Amino acid sequence: AGQRPFILSFVALTSSKIQLSITAAMKRIDLVKVGGFKANENIVAVDAASPEPAADRNQVVIDVKASAINPVDWKMAEYGFLLPESLPAALGCDIAGVVVKASDGCKDMIGKRVVAYTGADKTNHATDRGSFVEQVVMDADVVGEIPDTMSFTQASTLPIAAMTGALLLNALNLSSGSLVLVWGASSSVGFNTVQLALKRGLKPIAVASGKHEAGLKALGVSGFVDYTKKNDVEQSVKVICGNEKLSGAVDCIGTESTFGTCARLVGELGDEKAERVVSSVAPSSALPEPPRGVKKCSIDLATGLDNPDVREKVVKVTLPIMVELQTQPIRSVKGPFTAETVEKALQANKSGVSGEKVVIEWTK
Repeated sequence: AGQRPFILSFVALTSSKIQLSITAAMKRIDLVKVGGFKANENIVAVDAASPEPAADRNQVVIDVKASAINPVDWKMAEYGFLLPESLPAALGCDIAGVVVKASDGCKDMIGKRVVAYTGADKTNHATDRGSFVEQVVMDADVVGEIPDTMSFTQASTLPIAAMTGALLLNALNLSSGSLVLVWGASSSVGFNTVQLALKRGLKPIAVASGKHEAGLKALGVSGFVDYTKKNDVEQSVKVICGNEKLSGAVDCIGTESTFGTCARLVGELGDEKAERVVSSVAPSSALPEPPRGVKKCSIDLATGLDNPDVREKVVKVTLPIMVELQTQPIRSVKGPFTAETVEKALQANKSGVSGEKVVIEWTK
């Protein structure tokens, strides 16, 4: 009981003997058909060999305890982007768990509680970097240790949101003390962006629905604006800024409307002598052109693990910082490693969440 099953393979057949290979097995949930995420139709549970760390590089194998859900997970399944030319592909980006194997150069990590971003882009990583899997192998330098005070579910909510927030802020290149607008501050990305901005000495103005006002003010924002009061949003931002310049804005929602409003405000309230930037989670092609003198910057974390610059300046830099951040409330989906568990969690995210994060707590 409690032991991992094994895969028995016929490796070679000769006239004198049969050579056998016995490999520990695990469950992995694969996308096998684009167009949705229905269990046993679009996504299926498969038996796979447990991964091994490479002998020629520092790698760890993580026993996955929790997997956070991000909108990109179900959107990839429905619309078929960031996937290899042929399926299957293993979905998911954010995990937390325990290191159970390691290369010789990082044996000291065995037994550590860790968090990792496995990467959204599966183009060149069809089944080796999913998060809906019992075990996954990762390079040790992009795995972060989590404190004993943080649960696996809490830790799993951080990677893609915190690293995206870091990229969004990096694009603005602001100095300490600058006012920055964060639109969508109650979203997972926005909530982490606000905290990272505060750690950098910036003064964030949070835009979200009124029900999140108390929570965001508790973080220490310099101002709060309820976007549901549409007629008052831009005027409210102007009042908060007063005589200070609005140095930049982060659009964590990524619609034409949210980006357009951010760009107008930065154009009107920013310093004409300085670079004025609005960064967004949406692709540049989906965004309207900003006013003259305002630059738009679309960020992409999907391929971050394969981009040396992003890997060094965002992934590795953010890992030790993000575990100090406050996490959002969690909507937990508990279940075994089955397609049904993943379908339930993806549907919960697709159906809509506000100010909370959907996380799978795996039961074995």
